[in-house]
Amino acid sequence: MTIIAPPENVIAVQTEVGFERTLESLRTELPRHEFRILGEVNFSRELDSVIGLATTPYAVLIVWHPFAAYQALLSNPNGGLMVPFNLAVYQHGDVTIVSVLNQPSLLPEASLGIRALGQDLNRRMRRVMLDLGMHERTSGHQRAAHEKAVLG
Repeated sequence: MTIIAPPENVIAVQTEVGFERTLESLRTELPRHEFRILGEVNFSRELDSVIGLATTPYAVLIVWHPFAAYQALLSNPNGGLMVPFNLAVYQHGDVTIVSVLNQPSLLPEASLGIRALGQDLNRRMRRVMLDLGMHERTSGHQRAAHEKAVLG
């Protein structure tokens, strides 16, 4: 797993684990960090079925953190704008990229409470990304064990 240095408003990692396995790993890791998946949009499938254009695998997971959403709404009626997160998962050559925007609540005009909440959500999302590395290592060990068994 490699942490990508994208623009400062994006958290991104790349992994050698395939697209589908990365999605499965996210479905496991997000709930462990108290995020819930509201929806999943498989853009590559939609683009193919709606306009007939085949693209590389690309999906967006729409996730939220219920307690953070509650806190945000208590702080400000516009607090709901900081939830949900949209995680982009896409294949780029031999790697899979996972990226998400930092919460916009870090703007200077946001209240102290909203900024703290945004920082906490960004920290949690970074932890999800880092924990994806555990899945990559597991897949790597399984791959190595399989190669050893096959090659003797």
